[in-house]
Amino acid sequence: MFSLSLKNLNIMTNYQKAKDMTRGYAEWVKVHHKGDKPAIRQALNDYSDSISSDYRLTEYECNLLANYVCKLHPKK
Repeated sequence: MFSLSLKNLNIMTNYQKAKDMTRGYAEWVKVHHKGDKPAIRQALNDYSDSISSDYRLTEYECNLLANYVCKLHPKK
């Protein structure tokens, strides 16, 4: 489901890990909630909030991740 490998996990920053995991989660959500754009957006936003606190991202990194999640939202 997620594209992290153990080798890369040790050299990635927490932000990079969170971004990579969010990308993998977005792919999974889009398959399981096909066509339900509000549910996809909500799931992605909730996940980014959760993972931001799990990885203890700084406010700046949280904002970067939130902007990245917006790019992953399904288009209209």
